[in-house]
Amino acid sequence: MNKEANAKYTITIVEDSRIHAEWLNAELSDNNFSVLNIYQYGKEAILAIKASTPDLVILDFQLKDITGLEVAKKIKLFNSAIKIFMLTAHTEISIINRIITDKNIDALGIKSSPYFESNLISAILHICDGGTYLDPSLLGKLRESSSETNLTALTQREFEIFIQLNIGKSEEQISHDLNIELASVRNLKSKIAKKINRTKLAPLVSKLVKNAEK
Repeated sequence: MNKEANAKYTITIVEDSRIHAEWLNAELSDNNFSVLNIYQYGKEAILAIKASTPDLVILDFQLKDITGLEVAKKIKLFNSAIKIFMLTAHTEISIINRIITDKNIDALGIKSSPYFESNLISAILHICDGGTYLDPSLLGKLRESSSETNLTALTQREFEIFIQLNIGKSEEQISHDLNIELASVRNLKSKIAKKINRTKLAPLVSKLVKNAEK
């Protein structure tokens, strides 16, 4: 691998775990990539990325304020050429399906995968050169996926709210973080519950809805 050539690629890290962000930064720096900045919050990252226009954004799925999918959507709206390499600790197949079918995501890595560390640099180079990447550990899960736990019936906004509910946010917090009316949050939450009512996720959704009302 020609590390000197890697310097032409600029990368921004958006990761809510400081320890993991520091590890990524060290790995990228050791391989001579140019790391522009590190952010823990999606909203501040969007503004900075719009100004700095990196070649690649390494983007955590679960951020402190909004999900990585929302961040990726905003980035691609102002610059579709920026590559998005999403990372997640989630292995729930319904969430994985939503990520890999999102048109704004160019690659997906699983943090707990045995391939993650060994494939990281080669995956980044491939993505920067116009390719895509899917963590090999997902192959078996995708083959075994079942529509019984599928979240694909949800719209992008409904899925965003589902994830926010999943980490324990109240309706008011979700309204603030997503910049939408509280009434809209409540309406969408009701739609989510109806859409997932006949799936294995129904007990989870019922619990999340009750928690958000506290």
